[in-house]
Amino acid sequence: MSAVRPWVSLLRFEEYGPPFLLCGVAGALFAGLGSPVPLVGLLCFIGTFSASAFVLNDIADWKDDSSGPSPRNPIARGALSRSSAAALFLVLAAVSLGSLALVGPPALYAAPFVYALYWGYSWGPQFKARAGVDVVVHGAVPGLFVFMGGALSASPTAGTALLSGVVFCMAAMSGVLQGVRDMGKDAGSRRTTALALGQGRSADLALLLVGSGVALYVAAVAGGYLPPGMAVLLPGAWFLVSPLLRLRAGDEGAGEVIRMMRFRGLLLALGAVTLYVLWARPG
Repeated sequence: MSAVRPWVSLLRFEEYGPPFLLCGVAGALFAGLGSPVPLVGLLCFIGTFSASAFVLNDIADWKDDSSGPSPRNPIARGALSRSSAAALFLVLAAVSLGSLALVGPPALYAAPFVYALYWGYSWGPQFKARAGVDVVVHGAVPGLFVFMGGALSASPTAGTALLSGVVFCMAAMSGVLQGVRDMGKDAGSRRTTALALGQGRSADLALLLVGSGVALYVAAVAGGYLPPGMAVLLPGAWFLVSPLLRLRAGDEGAGEVIRMMRFRGLLLALGAVTLYVLWARPG
């Protein structure tokens, strides 16, 4: 098992896999997907592409990560070689490209933007080192996964755009929190949104993004794009706001807040998808 653990640590699927795959499923359900084949292709694309992006991030960051105590990055701590990680990246990238053959247009048209944004996050333009841009890219890719799911069987609608906007806001908020968590490591090597704003104003930005996501959700319900009964989830927004208030007050560290937000956000997302399936697509 010890030989497998570095690969599991490199992939980090438990961190992003469930919510990213759920983005594709939610978009497809919202559009009323007929054949399951395009959705299978999209989920394979999302899983392998996202994994490739995280592997690329660890390859690019191995030197910076090695300077900290007990680095999570298995390359930085010497558990895996860069050549092994690069080989895995190439395999994942190839499988993700092959998966797109099942997706088809118009969802296919978003794929080049997904590749450019998430690979460019760690390599090339390194969006993660650019204040403001890092947060936008962090939110844009999951939002595009929703868009791709919604475009599997039909042209994107205003409802799909609203749902993508909700996901964008929540994913961008997660990006802000990760920036706060990594402020010590990032200082001196890159200019992130969290470093530019500081912890207090970063927490304010995270609260603003959550509020914007909730407002877009309300607009989707009020506009008839979601069943009226799905408004029952709105009080759940407090479960996202309360950890951010604790972070702003200095009562909780960013790492613990991220763990809470991932768990609570995933529960709310699963609840939303379940309610949508039970109440069926409106109209």
